[in-house]
Amino acid sequence: METWAAFNGMQKAESVELYTSDDKDYELITQSPITAGSTILYVPADIVLNSDSILYEMGDYIAEAEASLVEIESTAFSLPLFRLMVKILVEYEQLEKSAYYPWLNSLPRVFYNGVAMTDVSI
Repeated sequence: METWAAFNGMQKAESVELYTSDDKDYELITQSPITAGSTILYVPADIVLNSDSILYEMGDYIAEAEASLVEIESTAFSLPLFRLMVKILVEYEQLEKSAYYPWLNSLPRVFYNGVAMTDVSI
């Protein structure tokens, strides 16, 4: 994951390190002081998943699905979440061919909560 992030332009401050004590949970730490307000992590916009870029990327393909969703139930407010879900599923289906595969492969495999398209405050 760290190699993928660096390859895709993510940068971290010199003294910042990725740390784990149990190979399950990871965090960023530093062994030296960092000035308040300093940038410790830079993530380029093109690797951030956001609903506007997904709509642009998928165009008519996702627009038709969204129109159907809104027609079935008044869910226009949750379309950004729907776009993110579709993008992740599309990338996951591609496995190693996906540019996001290392990131997706680093995600947890077990969750102890339910997944639902319920009302969400945006």
